[in-house]
Amino acid sequence: MIVLAHVLASALVRVVPPRLAYAVVSACMPWVLVAAPGFFRRARANMRQVLGAGASEAAVSAATLRSFQNYAKYMVDLLRLPSLSHEAILRTVEIHGWERVEDAFRMGAGVIFTTGHLGNWDMAAVTFVARSKRPVNVLVDTLKPPAWDQRVQGIRQRAGMNAIRVETGVRDIIAALRRKEGLAVLVDRPVGEDGVTVQFFGAPVRVPGGAAVLALRTGSPILPLAVVRKPDGIRYDAVVLEPIDTRGRGHSPAEVQALTQQAIAGLETLVRRYPEQWYMFRRMWQTQAPPGGA
Repeated sequence: MIVLAHVLASALVRVVPPRLAYAVVSACMPWVLVAAPGFFRRARANMRQVLGAGASEAAVSAATLRSFQNYAKYMVDLLRLPSLSHEAILRTVEIHGWERVEDAFRMGAGVIFTTGHLGNWDMAAVTFVARSKRPVNVLVDTLKPPAWDQRVQGIRQRAGMNAIRVETGVRDIIAALRRKEGLAVLVDRPVGEDGVTVQFFGAPVRVPGGAAVLALRTGSPILPLAVVRKPDGIRYDAVVLEPIDTRGRGHSPAEVQALTQQAIAGLETLVRRYPEQWYMFRRMWQTQAPPGGA
């Protein structure tokens, strides 16, 4: 489903202006989901957890559909990203809390930016480059199929990001942080037994603890943030929360868990504000009953 949406957006972005491209992909998304109903069921179960028991069934379904539509718009913007100048990016993104970025770098090491599958995480990375003129590294998974992975990582490189593979890049990551560069990490990827158990929207979930391990090893602060679409549908808000200082903390599993919990709590604050811009199409909480047919 995601690959199909990417192909659709790729064709549109070459020939139509952004606002029209957004309208087209939004209109097509319900039909795409008919062909891939499991994605909708899993995302809807996640949205139910986020919105809580007080939300009606209709409200949960509507929010889930809008999440998919916003994801399709994110794809349009991802494809346009390499063509945008730094000046154009800064005109598009209004930054709230830049002083917190500066405070984090004054702590003496690189900074680990933590976000999730929320808003436009690639725009967050290039906004940092455009504003600070510092390099930014992004920790990436290998995507499937390989052709899609090659395309997406190529777009990121052309937009000014240094993509580092989760599987192979530990030395590069540590070196970048010791050079006082930025590292962007998505912290809401559900994993199995290798993950760290944290509370997220009132229920346990297992997520990677890598951001916390790196922060504690290098003394880098963690800075939760997100770049989310404004109500006008064209521009963005960059929302930066308070940095989490890791200096003087230990390296024990308990400390890794506690720091991971702090990072995921920051993300929860942001997802709660913008639930329709959270794109989690996999089963997030293992305590959930599997959605039927998924």
